[in-house]
Amino acid sequence: MLRWPDADYLSDLSGFCLRAARAGQFIAAGFRGKSMTKFKACSVSARKVLPTVLLGAGMLLSAANGALAADPEAAYAPDANDTVIYWGLDYSHANSSQYGVGFDAGFVTALNRNIDASGWILTGSAGISRSQTLVANTESFNTSLLIGYLWQGPRSYFSLSGGVNYIYNDETPPGSPTDGGEAGVIAQYGFETKAENALYFQSYGSISSAYSSVYFHAKGGYKTSSLKFGAEFTVYDDKGSSETMRYGVFLGDIPLGRLTMGVSAGYQDERSPGKRDGFYSLVEFSMPISIR
Repeated sequence: MLRWPDADYLSDLSGFCLRAARAGQFIAAGFRGKSMTKFKACSVSARKVLPTVLLGAGMLLSAANGALAADPEAAYAPDANDTVIYWGLDYSHANSSQYGVGFDAGFVTALNRNIDASGWILTGSAGISRSQTLVANTESFNTSLLIGYLWQGPRSYFSLSGGVNYIYNDETPPGSPTDGGEAGVIAQYGFETKAENALYFQSYGSISSAYSSVYFHAKGGYKTSSLKFGAEFTVYDDKGSSETMRYGVFLGDIPLGRLTMGVSAGYQDERSPGKRDGFYSLVEFSMPISIR
């Protein structure tokens, strides 16, 4: 039965799970210009890689079931939420001929049925986006499923996960190294401090064999009892182009009833020839729930 949490539960954990889940997942749809799949074109490529993805997902779910069975006592923690869901929208703009927009969503589920305690976690996400430059248009889709472990200390969280992912890019004109679909394995980490009225730090990142993609993000600032704010840095790279970097500011843990919201904005530095620098903006939402 789906159970909504009390508003005062919306704390650090929502933001941590949100960002750990999104690491390496096209978190900035506009900034790489890969999304919003043309599903007809995608279907042929998807049929080729679907058995690999399903096999990997099946192995992960089997491992998740074993992890849950190994920790039966934590599965019945009273009044505990077991899942965080999230969604977000990203937009980047250099000029009328170069821009990008994307959407992604996902979840993090505690296999011990208590997201507020250390234990095994299952993470899933999917994203779509579209971008345009002077010489090319790109529409993309990505999805992933990972299993990992979340460690909770008195002043911070840390997670480490591994799994499978799939990226599909429909590029016009075609023929680049990242045009088409590719399945791969992915590893990611996440870290966040949770002390209130203190300095705040966060970092998360991933590496995937799908198009040899690498993602890294870091935040630094200050956290109060209700908000966190500061500066952020992001870098993304794959085998198809030079890296994209972002330098910006953020405001997070904005309470909206049962939701929390975060916003970011700043300068986008494109290192690939032919791409212009510009600005980016990002808005994201998260909510802890119980699906037991």
